Amino acid sequence: MFSKLTKLSLILACTLCLGLSATYPAVAGAPSAPAPSADDGRRRAITSSENFVPLPVLMATVQADFRAQGLLQIESGLEIPDAALRRRVTEHMPRLRDAYISALSLYTGMNYRYGDIPDVERITQLLQNATDHALGEEGATVLLGMVMIHAN
Repeated sequence: MFSKLTKLSLILACTLCLGLSATYPAVAGAPSAPAPSADDGRRRAITSSENFVPLPVLMATVQADFRAQGLLQIESGLEIPDAALRRRVTEHMPRLRDAYISALSLYTGMNYRYGDIPDVERITQLLQNATDHALGEEGATVLLGMVMIHAN
């Protein structure tokens, strides 16, 4: 296995190479492409429905043996048929995001065992409960697009 210093050096070298290839496409031998904005990840639709509101990528730390072992990443959105509730959701996005991160931290801390496959049904239930509680009403349905564990 690699030491921590070696891993850090490899990550730094890869990052530097990727940065150079993006800055100098001729060096990388690839045609230049427009740089993706930070907003692109949030705008990828899980569904083609006009009632769909994409959420920012949600993340929570996965712990085992009293230290961080990885990161749970979820791509999701809300299906909201009511236009007034859709507007309200966009206004309350910071509150919703806080509720989602709290729910996912609860999941990774109590329900998830490192190395297991994430329980998508349980995650959906926790996020739906957080949505209903944060909004104070039902009407927004949680849709998951991707659930992934990034291991250290």
